[in-house]
Amino acid sequence: MFAFDRSSDTGRAPRTAIYLRSYPFDASGMECHRRALEELAFSSGLPEPVMFLDNGLRAGDGLPSRDALLKAVAAGSVDILLVPGLYVFGLDDDEANAVKEELARHGCRLVQLPSRRGRARRDASLTPAA
Repeated sequence: MFAFDRSSDTGRAPRTAIYLRSYPFDASGMECHRRALEELAFSSGLPEPVMFLDNGLRAGDGLPSRDALLKAVAAGSVDILLVPGLYVFGLDDDEANAVKEELARHGCRLVQLPSRRGRARRDASLTPAA
């Protein structure tokens, strides 16, 4: 599980963001993913994340929120980015990995949501035996 390490604390709270993308348009705005990522931030001791959402857009259409996020990361305004998976950056592995590498170059820590199976296993390990 991801945990925020306060030993490297620079005296300020990390600036945390969430990036979500859906195609076709998701009327709920990817509510279930947003909630899971917000819970991950909360349980990791991070401040409430800022949301970046490209809803109903394909990578080929241009992704204005992804572009704004990358500018914020480059400017030092985002330290930790929470995503459900690399697929939000592009369905092509090379494209998704290029974005991942760009984030890393700017010192942004990328945290992916654990799979449902991984979350269920973790939650079961926290449940006391009867």
